[in-house]
Amino acid sequence: MAAIKIPVWIAILININIVIGAGFLVSTGKIAAINGVFSPLAWVACGLLLLPLVIALADLAVRFPAAGGIYIYSEQCLGSLWGFVSGWGYYVGTVAANAAVIHAFSVEVQKIESVSSWLQNCGLGGFGFDALMVLLFAIVNLFNIEFLERAQITFTLLKSIPLLLVVVAVPMLFNASHFIVPTGAVASNMVGNIIGSIPLVLFAFIGIEACCAVIDKIENGKQNAARVLLLSFAIIVAIYALLQFFLFCIHGSSDVNPFLSILPQLTSNQMVIDWGNAAINIAILSSFLGGFYGMFYYNNWNLYAMGKERSIMGWRYLTMLSRNQTPWVCVMIQSLLVLLLIATAGHGYYLVAMADFGTSIAYLLSALAFVVLARSIVGFLAIASCSVFIYFCATNLLDAGLHYALPFLIILGGGIVAHKINTFLE
Repeated sequence: MAAIKIPVWIAILININIVIGAGFLVSTGKIAAINGVFSPLAWVACGLLLLPLVIALADLAVRFPAAGGIYIYSEQCLGSLWGFVSGWGYYVGTVAANAAVIHAFSVEVQKIESVSSWLQNCGLGGFGFDALMVLLFAIVNLFNIEFLERAQITFTLLKSIPLLLVVVAVPMLFNASHFIVPTGAVASNMVGNIIGSIPLVLFAFIGIEACCAVIDKIENGKQNAARVLLLSFAIIVAIYALLQFFLFCIHGSSDVNPFLSILPQLTSNQMVIDWGNAAINIAILSSFLGGFYGMFYYNNWNLYAMGKERSIMGWRYLTMLSRNQTPWVCVMIQSLLVLLLIATAGHGYYLVAMADFGTSIAYLLSALAFVVLARSIVGFLAIASCSVFIYFCATNLLDAGLHYALPFLIILGGGIVAHKINTFLE
């Protein structure tokens, strides 16, 4: 029986669903407070910085349409060691991103008093709820592709609720006074503020390349790889910039919850506000789960690809598939690593710094791989962009404190050691 493939439009939807989620929904207020009227430019600026890399990845995806994506590109062009560093850095960075997203979801859920009380009575408060959610999604990830499709459509529909509310509310709540362009010192700091926003904005773009890990699972993957990547990226940048603009029209530079603050401005009916905001809150929380589910699913195949290339100790176990053709050992390993980082980091900011740093390593090596292969100006621009990301991410990681970064660095270094030992034994 032929393997079931992911339709192109579903692949684009999954990519969008992975990226547009917690990273954007929780940062729009902070971006507005930092950048004021220029806040939409922060998303456009990061998108422009990422564009050369996305173009390079789209080209590489067509040249190497195999499971593993970023790992395969560096392995084929730079050699086994740098290929592994790229794949493992991306894998660990995405594990940290998954930890950040599911932990943020857990924190937000436990802010709901009735739910928090119930969880405490069941002995599932704090880390216990994190563990429960990771276990649940580990089980869900053992299901087949059809289940993934249905889940992504559901999460997308729920996620669209607060986004559509913003679009509907703009004509009624538009405030022209928010658009008084600042002068003097405030205006002169525009570029500096936008640059300072890059780490926060970059986290909201993590996952844009996720479809590269499962090109072989997409219908006519070789022909459609670039289309999926470039279309989803263009749509995401446009959505980010437009929504940030719309939210600024409504709230200005106020660092408020931009979505839960809309209904109180539209109506004084407390029942409408309470029930409406409850629905919006559920939709926002679902966006956390949609992003986590997609990233978690794709990241399992990244580890599977490293096992298939026999590049790490225990590779035989990593390539074991379940009845639904899922790398179940990879699912278990990622679940344990997510919980380890949540337990040791304990704060979303540090997990974001880890995620940015790990993925930026992989981005830089992918850009180098593209330069080796194509020697294109786009590749050199991608290297320059990735170097900027590496600088900001490394600074943030060190600022977090070595005691927080140490577990992440141990996992990162431990994987490289395991690769070298496996190379020696093979």
